[in-house]
Amino acid sequence: MTTKSMGTITVDETVRQSILSRLSGYRYTHTLGCERAARQLALRFGYDPERAGFAALLHDITKRLSKEEQLYLCEKYDIIPCDIERREWKMLHGRTAAAIAATEYYADAEICEAIACHTTGRANMTLLDKIIYLADYIEDTRDFDGVERARELAQIDLDQTLLYCFNSSLTDLIARNKLIHADTVAARNWIIGKR
Repeated sequence: MTTKSMGTITVDETVRQSILSRLSGYRYTHTLGCERAARQLALRFGYDPERAGFAALLHDITKRLSKEEQLYLCEKYDIIPCDIERREWKMLHGRTAAAIAATEYYADAEICEAIACHTTGRANMTLLDKIIYLADYIEDTRDFDGVERARELAQIDLDQTLLYCFNSSLTDLIARNKLIHADTVAARNWIIGKR
């Protein structure tokens, strides 16, 4: 059972195991790393680590699904993919994971929104949005150029870290001739506009 009280969440071991049983291999290890990173960021920046940990556990729950399965969940939960998500369908896992989090694990709107935007970011990101996006990016099993710098920045300033991560991601997407989601551009512009 997941219990909610005045914004706090307690996730019992049965729920935790139910979530983890849907993951395997690297995704399982990554999710546990993301949970650890989310809890650490929450403690550092004044957010409830239980809520952050719960969102992190759920963030990739549909990542392993095929394109057909993702589109089926979109239809089932009235998710309307944009043109970019239809072509780059792996982006849909944030939105479909949020739907599963809400319907099967009773996650509230704030948690579901953070799960939904953990791949793209968005303008006006909440503290939890930032924590989940960054936890996914910097968790300790990640190993790519620039991750160490992102981890260092994450100890100091979330917005500065987000800008670094958005810039790095955009550079990578451009180098690989990938489509760029409008929410990522909006998120980057929003961060810059706050400075």
